[in-house]
Amino acid sequence: MKPTFHIYNVFRPLSWLYGLGTCIRNYMYDNGILKSKAFHIPVISIGNITAGGTGKTPHTEYLAALLMDRFDTAVLSRGYGRRTKGFILSDSHSSSSLIGDEPLQIKRHFPGVDVAVSEDRVKGIERLTDICNPQVIILDDAFQHRSVKPSLNILLVNYNRNIMDDALLPAGHLRESAKGRRRADIIIVSKCPSHLSSAGMERLQSILAVSDRQQVYFTTLEYQTICRMDGPADLPDPGCPVLAVTGIAFPEPMLQELRRTHNIVRSVSYPDHHDFSRKDLEEIEKELDSMPSGSIILTTAKDAARLSGMDMGRSLRERIFVLPVRPAFLRDQDRFDNQIIKHVESYTQSQ
Repeated sequence: MKPTFHIYNVFRPLSWLYGLGTCIRNYMYDNGILKSKAFHIPVISIGNITAGGTGKTPHTEYLAALLMDRFDTAVLSRGYGRRTKGFILSDSHSSSSLIGDEPLQIKRHFPGVDVAVSEDRVKGIERLTDICNPQVIILDDAFQHRSVKPSLNILLVNYNRNIMDDALLPAGHLRESAKGRRRADIIIVSKCPSHLSSAGMERLQSILAVSDRQQVYFTTLEYQTICRMDGPADLPDPGCPVLAVTGIAFPEPMLQELRRTHNIVRSVSYPDHHDFSRKDLEEIEKELDSMPSGSIILTTAKDAARLSGMDMGRSLRERIFVLPVRPAFLRDQDRFDNQIIKHVESYTQSQ
């Protein structure tokens, strides 16, 4: 019998090299050879070890909503997928090509929050504090950006992709060894099934080998009522045919939920942060026109941030709807909220 071939075997040597590089880098930060900079205001980092698919943006928005009414809050992101460089402070005229789709989504949902992008997080925080003087900064997608020493480090772990069983890039989806989870102050296991039992939570906590100093929370994603991409308008008829368009990492759990709640006739999936082109729009419109009359497009808020800035006909634009999503804690939401708020208050008072 011939041995079974698996594509993992091709990429495994590259994963070893990648892992060696990340291991050396982390060793240098852990031992002070490379320096991490702390700041006089609380900086809450939220990120992941896997390459996408943990629900980071909804959790960042949850933090922004929690903090913005109590403190002058800012969000700093790398701005993945933007066509610009350097520090940019967003405003009402910002586009996804200028600041990236996720920062644009956050700015649209929270106009009162200062949202900036910078690939150099240290310089970005310095500029943001000089210009806006926030009381707290949420550092988006920054778990591996160790040049900044956050006051609180939050790690997201996808329930459906156990980091303890995954492999390093490119054979798997890990940006660094799962040992990196030990740097987290808070671990949120995201995208859990809503019916996950307490015993199931305890089992996951045991698998992650959580230390006594770490707090673990469990969230699921709640899908909200759909809305038109370009603002308030009449909703489509219930049960109307839907073309699902996604450009996110691991879209299948979302598509499964959509199939349960909506009349999904067809779906078109693109890579995470996909930069939609004119050709893509033409293909999407052609697909939509081949469906029954009254069909609509349903997409994510992140995809809508990119699609909304594109030049398209009114007839197509009016048929694009967005499915908002937000995290919901399976338990201990009040404890999480209080931990975040008390951290900001106590850190501020200690400076």
